[in-house]
Amino acid sequence: MAQADDGLQSVDVHLKWPHEAHDFTPWLATNLGLLGEELGLALEFVEREAPVGPFFLDILAETRGREGGDVPVAIENQFGVSDLQHLGQLLTYATGREARVVVWVAPEFRRQLAESMHRLNEWTRDEISFYAVQVEVVRRHSAAELEPRFRKVVWPGGWDEDATGPEGDQPEHVRLYDDFFRPLVAELVRAGFATGARQHFDHTARFFTPGIDGRIGYSASMGQNAAWVTFHVRTDDVDRTNRIFDRLHADREAIESEFAGRLREREPANQNAQAPRWSWGRYDPFAFASISVLRDGTIYDSTERLEQIRRWMLTLLPVLKEVFDPRIEAILDRLPADDGR
Repeated sequence: MAQADDGLQSVDVHLKWPHEAHDFTPWLATNLGLLGEELGLALEFVEREAPVGPFFLDILAETRGREGGDVPVAIENQFGVSDLQHLGQLLTYATGREARVVVWVAPEFRRQLAESMHRLNEWTRDEISFYAVQVEVVRRHSAAELEPRFRKVVWPGGWDEDATGPEGDQPEHVRLYDDFFRPLVAELVRAGFATGARQHFDHTARFFTPGIDGRIGYSASMGQNAAWVTFHVRTDDVDRTNRIFDRLHADREAIESEFAGRLREREPANQNAQAPRWSWGRYDPFAFASISVLRDGTIYDSTERLEQIRRWMLTLLPVLKEVFDPRIEAILDRLPADDGR
């Protein structure tokens, strides 16, 4: 853990917000004043998970324009080192919502991407502003409370080069996740389960491509205290996602029973293994749902234990696919008829 300039102890942001979408984004939506104070803007919350065609902007806000009147503010969060994917998402969302203020929040910014944001400020009209903002968490030596802080890295008229890192430089905990997922993805591609993978929410998870329809499919995650494999459902609206989830949930007993049976067929020598731990969740504000199987684990486990978790994921993901693919295909075939009612 590093020491902040003012004597505070800088800690991993995941200690305060374990998950970007579930923890950090809701917190930021209710604490825009802290971000606005750093930017010199009065930010007013409008919507979380604001739709942009088939995509979703983390936070849509408003601020007072120079000529009066409210102007849209697009805020995109990323837990991890800034990457090209999130820069593309940010520009897509800002364009779709006609934002005049564009804010990218992340714990670390690579130099080339921060410089790109700086150039956008130079090349665009005066009424359009781009900000890159570093979020950090600090702890006072005499207190256990974790305090959030924001620091401008890019703003209209300048950028802080000292606050950026070299391209390709990653913090140790991000490298640990990359090292864990790389052989997992390679084996799943080799086995024909997927053609590749992309980061899912943040660097702690991977979504395997192609999904059933791009955003419905399978993922693997490593959290603070658990590892899990997931059947993930996300569509263009909350109601549609909920109907898919509710139909699957109505068949929960049969799904879990079939899964356990198929797992026993794959591992007949492991008949006394602990029954799968399931988690069924519907996340209405984000228009997604997840059905997961969990086990204990952390990215800081021993090499031997991490390999056990990887083998566990390699075993369970194909079983999830066998169980859920036929069901989701039937549900998706039926949904257009239901939509027409």
